[in-house]
Amino acid sequence: MSKQQGKYELLKEDTSLRKKHTYIQGCLLVALCAMSSVAVFATWTMIYRQNLIIPPTLIDIPFLWPERQRHYTEAFQAAFSQQKLPQDEDDFPLEEAFPNGTDSDVPPPIKEMENERIMPSKFGNFIAAASQETASRSRGPNGDAGHKIVCYYTTPSMSGSRRRRRSVRSNLYPDHIDPYLCTHLNVGIAEIVNGTVYINDDLRVVFNHTRQLKKANRQLKVLVWVGGAGVGGFSEMVVNHASRKLFIQSLKATLEQYQLDGVDLDWEFPGSGSKNRMHFSQLLHEIRREYQREHRTYILSVAVAAPATIAYLSYDVREINSYADYVNIMTYDYHFYAKEMPQTGLNAPLYRRHDEHAIFGTLNINASVHYWLSQGLAKNKLVIGLPTYGHTFQLVSPFNTRIGAPATSYGRVGMIGFASYSEICWFRRHNIYVHQVYDVEACSPYLYAGTEWISYEDERSLECKANYIKENGFGGAMIFSLNTDDFGEYCADNALLEEEDGKTKSQQGQNNFPLLRKIHSVLAPGQQQN
Repeated sequence: MSKQQGKYELLKEDTSLRKKHTYIQGCLLVALCAMSSVAVFATWTMIYRQNLIIPPTLIDIPFLWPERQRHYTEAFQAAFSQQKLPQDEDDFPLEEAFPNGTDSDVPPPIKEMENERIMPSKFGNFIAAASQETASRSRGPNGDAGHKIVCYYTTPSMSGSRRRRRSVRSNLYPDHIDPYLCTHLNVGIAEIVNGTVYINDDLRVVFNHTRQLKKANRQLKVLVWVGGAGVGGFSEMVVNHASRKLFIQSLKATLEQYQLDGVDLDWEFPGSGSKNRMHFSQLLHEIRREYQREHRTYILSVAVAAPATIAYLSYDVREINSYADYVNIMTYDYHFYAKEMPQTGLNAPLYRRHDEHAIFGTLNINASVHYWLSQGLAKNKLVIGLPTYGHTFQLVSPFNTRIGAPATSYGRVGMIGFASYSEICWFRRHNIYVHQVYDVEACSPYLYAGTEWISYEDERSLECKANYIKENGFGGAMIFSLNTDDFGEYCADNALLEEEDGKTKSQQGQNNFPLLRKIHSVLAPGQQQN
């Protein structure tokens, strides 16, 4: 080997070694940059989490609302212990629910008698006058099928401390309500005290104001909303015929005194551990018979739990279908923070997601509707609940923001896990980095910033769900509630509520109640709005 050739081979070997070292150095540099980026992002996220701008308390969440979460958690625990419960929507075959070949669109056989009908019942036959409510709502102004838009309205709470009331930025009063956006207005909450309907001072004032709403729109129906999560008295009231009769007499007196159109019963929830399930059906039967006996056209509606795991234990659906004019199904609160289930989830998903199975695959609107229809509820009586509020969560890690991510607590926006649409808009507008995600599969949005995670509804998601109601020919939509929609125009481009020439901004434009207006535009297109 010549001296020149030896130098060449040494140079070649040295070049190859340098390339290898350069490659290793490059990899280490990339890894170092990646680690630095992660460290910077983590540090920024931790600082940002501590400095999120949290909206002021814009509404006062009624103290009863969180009770539903407790009831749902207990009911789900009871459901898991039951071996006969259906576990998926495929376990609700229509052939078993309707062995005689009927389907959910066809009510039980009845004998027509001019304007009356005889309805079979396990408590005895009863005659019910043909409902003027049904007739008046069967067609819209253009001859199309009419849909109910049932709005729940909670009277402004005056039971809190004076300091607490001052901390609430705005309350919804009756004169702020557009009388043309709802077909039915359920006003509450009326409690059951000593077996009778109790109307407190706030309700008395509101009922007097609702007369003005009915003068503006003579088609508007105003009902007294009795019950709600955490309201007691139902079990004692339904226990026997005498106690039920006392309640019904007080109910009639209330409807007459305040010139109301009917009652919405919201018992959360009759359980399977006693005879409450049967007693609830008996109560509805006796109210319907009392209406007929006095030739009254009062409305009788009920609010019921949506998930099959609860409805299976609480309701005789066929009996409810016989007596109620329509049924408000609470198709929301499918997911919320609970110590027993500390993970994020969507408040009101329309369909189940691809990764949801078994009982979790039933926690959506479509599965609940499927169950209620399969058990005998007529399609035109089925009113689907749509929430205007969101549920908040505090994430364990800001790097895991998916649906189903671990959570440690309620979020900081709103109160005890509830956030109104106004508060969500405020939070979204006043923070630098808020990532919004729309889950097309479930027709539901959510957002996150730092460790704050919120499931909510917006105009896009509610348009999707309203179209689901319209296209399937259901009875309508139930909005829960007016109080948590944006009645103060926080979601518009305006600033927070301010006084201008003695008028609030909600009185100056048509940007208030954007969620309700979107539902109205789908289910009642062309009808008047203020």
